[in-house]
Amino acid sequence: MTLRRALYLIAVLAAVVALEPASAPASNSPNMRLSYSLPDPTAGRTDSDIAFWGNIGVAGNYDGFRVFNTSTHQQLVSYLCRGPQNDVSLWEHNGRLLLFQSIDTPQTNGETVCSQNRLSDTSACGPACFEGIRIFDLTDPSAPVYIKGVYTDCGSHTHTLIPDLSNNRLLLYVSSYPTQTGPRCVNPHAKISIVSVPLNAPETASVIAQPQISAPPYIGIGCHDITVFLAIHKAAASCLSEGQFWDITDPANPGTLSAVHIDNPSVSVWHSAEFTWDGQYVVFDDEGSGTCTPGGNGQIWIYRVSDAHLMSSYMIPRPQGAYCSVHNGNIIPVNGRYLLVAGWYYGGTSVVDFTNPAAPVEIGYYDATTPLSAETWSSYWYNGHIYANDMNRGVDVFDLLTPITRYGATWTHLNAQTQEELLAPPISTLKPLARLAP
Repeated sequence: MTLRRALYLIAVLAAVVALEPASAPASNSPNMRLSYSLPDPTAGRTDSDIAFWGNIGVAGNYDGFRVFNTSTHQQLVSYLCRGPQNDVSLWEHNGRLLLFQSIDTPQTNGETVCSQNRLSDTSACGPACFEGIRIFDLTDPSAPVYIKGVYTDCGSHTHTLIPDLSNNRLLLYVSSYPTQTGPRCVNPHAKISIVSVPLNAPETASVIAQPQISAPPYIGIGCHDITVFLAIHKAAASCLSEGQFWDITDPANPGTLSAVHIDNPSVSVWHSAEFTWDGQYVVFDDEGSGTCTPGGNGQIWIYRVSDAHLMSSYMIPRPQGAYCSVHNGNIIPVNGRYLLVAGWYYGGTSVVDFTNPAAPVEIGYYDATTPLSAETWSSYWYNGHIYANDMNRGVDVFDLLTPITRYGATWTHLNAQTQEELLAPPISTLKPLARLAP
């Protein structure tokens, strides 16, 4: 870390400590402001995950993806290429920007053809049926080019990008489970797929391994999502029926069969996870089935990484009259505080302070009610703003108001399931600072 960056992080710590707990439920807390929106008017469309490279954002949806510019606040293209869920990640190499998408609903001729409508969804899967990873060239963000489809068994519900630059390649950990009827999707499944993408020849990408996993059966055996923290060589795998920690010192051979298993019968579905930036704790997200009532499922669960000890769980204090559960999020990269940003479906976007891992508290939220109610899939902090991809509303961009408008480490890119660098010094070594006046 440079001295300039260290001084900057100390300064932003002083700004963030001014945040106060959220007040009584309303459409938003006083410290959350909607900056701008990029509505998605397409009827019946489900908007999914988001990734960023520089000032380019890509918002996935079941019909394809939308590309927008975070500097001009303009949409550049809406690209049709049917393939739910179409979760996204990005990587640039030698000026060439690559986009990866997860396809988990079998598509007729989907390996070579981008369907412009939803009629390509199929369960009658013959040899021409495709599910897995799609790769695009996004060097010209307004003119995507489809490069390659890589078939993976049981498709790709989500994927996690791992830069393996010493071998001049990317690795994609593909999470899937046997809920669909793809041509090679056999119960119990019990594996992930690893796709290797040569950086100089992404059109030759292929599956290089299928590490076995062990977990209690749920929908067969499989993982829903995998978050990696490269600096500590660990993965937090959300494998439906349990959470797991894997050693990924050798990323092409993750320690899936020597995992630390985390069992918790109160968790409905182990959905996703986020590490704190000092590597001390991990938040596992339970995709529940309720309405965010006190004590209901769909909470966050905070564990210590060193020994998988449960620190606490937390439900946002805003019960909804419709489906509400934590879903996708990340942790704001500041020293001195643990701040989780996440989407909660009809609970909108929330910011939870768990600096004391035993006593989390919501300090900000935005739960839109007009012109459409929030039904938020993903909410991520990126370079001073919170970006939400909402199933009803499209992209919403929020400011979390502090004494300075931009805070947190500045990144060149964001793939939320790929955490790369530690932030130092660790929180445990910092002395508390006085709270600033609002």
